[in-house]
Amino acid sequence: MKNTIKKLVAIVLPFVLFASAAQGAGFALYEFSARTTAMGGATVANKPEAASLAVNPSLITELDGTQIQIGATIVTADATTSVAGVSRSLENDVWTLPNFFMTHKWSDEISFGIGGFSRYGLGGTYKDPQMWPGSNLAYDVKLETMSFTPTIAVKANDQLSVAMGLEAMTIDFTQKSLAGAPTPGAPGYELHGTGVSWGGNFSLTYRPQWAEKWAIGAMYRSKVKQNLDGYIHTTTGTDLSPTLRHAPAAGAINLPDSITTGISFQATDNWVLEGGIVGTFWSAYDQIIIEYTDLETAPTIHNKKNYKDVYRLNFGTEYMLTKNWAVRAGYVFDKSPINKNDMDTLVPVHDRHLVSAGFGYHNDKWSVDLAYTHVFAKDLTGDSNTLSGNLPMKYSHGSSNMFALTVGLKY
Repeated sequence: MKNTIKKLVAIVLPFVLFASAAQGAGFALYEFSARTTAMGGATVANKPEAASLAVNPSLITELDGTQIQIGATIVTADATTSVAGVSRSLENDVWTLPNFFMTHKWSDEISFGIGGFSRYGLGGTYKDPQMWPGSNLAYDVKLETMSFTPTIAVKANDQLSVAMGLEAMTIDFTQKSLAGAPTPGAPGYELHGTGVSWGGNFSLTYRPQWAEKWAIGAMYRSKVKQNLDGYIHTTTGTDLSPTLRHAPAAGAINLPDSITTGISFQATDNWVLEGGIVGTFWSAYDQIIIEYTDLETAPTIHNKKNYKDVYRLNFGTEYMLTKNWAVRAGYVFDKSPINKNDMDTLVPVHDRHLVSAGFGYHNDKWSVDLAYTHVFAKDLTGDSNTLSGNLPMKYSHGSSNMFALTVGLKY
């Protein structure tokens, strides 16, 4: 019985916790507004908006009155994963990522804000999962997160602004996988977990008077311990004990800290450019701790990880065609933290190139922004590290499309 529990936990639970983790390329999200999306995230040091709460909150000291932005990003994705020479592609699904932001200028020096947005998201179902070895890892997964970030920003002087904020992140996760030989009627497992994790951030903006066309922005996000509570139960098959057909489970994981920086240049009154980098310190993501909460005899599993520190480079530009109309473009190189000797079926893409474009209209009260991004993912060949040994794996044909809309109001 004890060995059966240990095997079941080790097969299934690591993936719910893996899916809730931050990362460089995998499934971290940076599409917080249509303007940010169009410029490849290169909005850390230039023109502020309410959505700056997600990329550099210190910028909100430059916003007047009360400002609100509401929007959503529509995402589609395609990828193929080969496990032991057998390939499966993802079904054609569509996901929606909502966001909202509100800022208020309390005085000339102090501003407040709160934002709600998704920093991590994952979803996908593989076609024809039966008879596919990858189903032992995962063949259906859905991860939804929402971060709420109350923030205070202070204008220290005419050149420097700083901000501090808290982050409460909610998580809702569901995953399905098979155990044993992937054959019709094989035992299957559905795993569900929810949780709330806490973190914090610090940011700054520096606009030097001695170089008026230049600005620097930076943001630090703290390391976060993620806790999940949920259950695991069998969806097919009857060969396991009744205890294992439905049992509560819990897990813990340390999410890595990250640093974001950006440098902007105001080439003309109508044209701004920015380049930046995001560094995520994946070496902190060393293990996953897993246990059944109501089974005292069940072992605690320490699932070791071998992730790499990664970076994300972005470049963006915005040009004001008129007083009210703007066009934008961006490029991103997103490095993957995935180790080719520890691949899985949840994030079937390697390093990514993102190309984006968009436009926006604004007046003294309203604004509307639209953006589109296409993601080109590199292939990756390696193997998985499972209880049954190393299986050869390959990611290929990875791509994604993102469509963003944001509406803003000032008063």
